[in-house]
Amino acid sequence: MYFLAQTIGAVIRWLLKGCKTKLEHEIHGKLPATWGRSYDMENLAIGMLVGFIFIAIVMLLLYYNVIS
Repeated sequence: MYFLAQTIGAVIRWLLKGCKTKLEHEIHGKLPATWGRSYDMENLAIGMLVGFIFIAIVMLLLYYNVIS
């Protein structure tokens, strides 16, 4: 799960940058960190945030019987 969250964070970050960097560098953390201790940790934080948002949306959809 750790690697999956980190990869999702790297892909989201790559998309937010407008696909201007190499996806391989994003996934493997070869770029300098901007706000965290390491690039990998930043990608993990982004991936976990996206995962929590996804779970919250699914829970809301289940609560309001939009999906069953």
